[in-house]
Amino acid sequence: MNKAPKQNTGKAPISTTQVGDLDKKKKKKMSNLCSGMQFKSAIKKIAKDINPDQTVFLTSQAIAILCAIAYDIVSTCGEVASEFSKKVSKQTVGADEIVAAFEILLKGELKKLALREVHTCLSKPSAPSKPSKSLKD
Repeated sequence: MNKAPKQNTGKAPISTTQVGDLDKKKKKKMSNLCSGMQFKSAIKKIAKDINPDQTVFLTSQAIAILCAIAYDIVSTCGEVASEFSKKVSKQTVGADEIVAAFEILLKGELKKLALREVHTCLSKPSAPSKPSKSLKD
């Protein structure tokens, strides 16, 4: 008894190279957001503002350390502000919770500078989302 020949089902057969490619996926690199390097451009801008003649340079290790410090401060402040909003039974974290978190976490001159920056950001008038159109007849 002979077996019947295989029928063509209209689908392409899976080749061995396609199966092998599935096993060898590339590993994703750790993103900059996870490693805390999202402050890199801000740190470079600040360094440029402080030192406009570029006589002192920051190495990549120095930038990484400053990014880690900024990331730690911001994440800790966010956690404390989140706890404050939970105690008041609010679902959103507002500017008041952020200010209170900075007041608790920071000390001395750093506290004064941070609160001054927060208050200047809050006092700036926000830009209108859509420009108003004037009707001319």
